[in-house]
Amino acid sequence: MLTSDLANKILIEPIRDGADRLCIVSGYATHTMASWHIKRIQSLNYQPIEISLVVGMCCFDGLSVHVHEGFKSLMDANHNNSQNSKLTCQYVYEGPPVHSKVYVWLKNGTPYKAFTGSANYTQPAFSESRREILTLCDPHAAFD
Repeated sequence: MLTSDLANKILIEPIRDGADRLCIVSGYATHTMASWHIKRIQSLNYQPIEISLVVGMCCFDGLSVHVHEGFKSLMDANHNNSQNSKLTCQYVYEGPPVHSKVYVWLKNGTPYKAFTGSANYTQPAFSESRREILTLCDPHAAFD
């Protein structure tokens, strides 16, 4: 079980091992977190990755226009820039809300490493000021 340095252990270290795509299902997420993540990868001179995000609680709590516009802006800005990681973002807006938090890393299209726990894809959740946990789980099951 991981309880500290989550941003590095979950969002950065797998890239050093050759992971090239991160699929995230998170109850809540913000464009500021995605922006920080993309900039952090670039600042470390790592290869750009693909980030596929599903925000699961929109049908329950909604999503502010500000956050939606932020996600759209990030996707547009990085779409034609080969130096930055690419973000795609989807919202669960019908059916039961999804409160899960799952982070699945892929290498060359194959699930490689996965984590699940309490941390939403937000900056507070990945800061040292919050107590969150994430643990390794089966990457193939998590991807399915």
